[in-house]
Amino acid sequence: MMSKLQKRPQTIASSSLLTRRHFLSGALAVPIAPLRSWLRPTQTSPYVVVLGTAQDAGVPQVNCFNENCNAVRRGVRPLPRVSSIGLVDPLAGKRFIFDATPDFASQVGELLTHPAGTALPRASVPLQEYLHGIFLTHGHMGHYTGLIHIGREGAAASRLPLYVSPSMASYLNDNEPWAFLVQNHHVQLTVLQPEIRLVLTDSLAVTPFTVVHRQEFTDTLGFLIHGPERTLMFVPDADVWEGWRIPFQQLLDRSDAALLDGSFFSYEELGHRRQGDVPHPPVIASIDLLSGRRGDPEIWFTHLNNTNPLWDPNSHENVVVSNAGFGVARRGQIFKL
Repeated sequence: MMSKLQKRPQTIASSSLLTRRHFLSGALAVPIAPLRSWLRPTQTSPYVVVLGTAQDAGVPQVNCFNENCNAVRRGVRPLPRVSSIGLVDPLAGKRFIFDATPDFASQVGELLTHPAGTALPRASVPLQEYLHGIFLTHGHMGHYTGLIHIGREGAAASRLPLYVSPSMASYLNDNEPWAFLVQNHHVQLTVLQPEIRLVLTDSLAVTPFTVVHRQEFTDTLGFLIHGPERTLMFVPDADVWEGWRIPFQQLLDRSDAALLDGSFFSYEELGHRRQGDVPHPPVIASIDLLSGRRGDPEIWFTHLNNTNPLWDPNSHENVVVSNAGFGVARRGQIFKL
């Protein structure tokens, strides 16, 4: 089974400043070949599992009463979890999680059911014996605040490996309650350097890289996750795809699949807030940028805002994404490495 897309159609629209209406009016009338889901892993092959796909504040967001949020409140749609992935190496018996979200406790519980068929422990356990590391992308609420579960009031973990950028390490060391986790050895910080590969097991390695994203507290990392056969790129948050220290397109060329920021479908989506206050490349602009490439990795959008019409699996926007040869990541999706 191939891991790459067939040739994608030419650019859908010429301007990067697309509106939802403009894009949908020019959407493909005939679907191209759908994304090929990667084979489920064998009992020994490593893989990534999607543990959540929502933007930091989740769905429903506290001040959101649109149909996306109200459908979850009514129980019509399942409660989404915030964007995160798990990394599993069955042969080495290791599990890692990328980002400690507000849904950290539930997501770790789900990760501990991997590899498939693994029974959850039946009592409280030393967390560091079951979860073998946490990788953080950056210091926004949906990506690190789940660390609160690791301390004395929660898991009381001991030296659980926590992989962070230099500025994230400084932020955790200098601010409570996070400094308490470090000083009392609930976590063991490992500072990552961009483009320096970190070997995790005989079958897995991770290469961090710098992403252009708002730096109120810390910088932002993305990750290339390398397995024996394939590499997956994980960038749940970005402001733009241009101006990166290592060009975004070069990183894509090194990947077989990519989970990318899909916070907003279009520039028109936020309503009462300005798009510029929370810059993210809309899905329609990302498709416009990437649809003309050759030999692309499979690209899946994650980190969906509560306003995003892609939450409705029956929406026309989902059809547009699929017809353009891209995918919307869903919880439980597995990528063999």
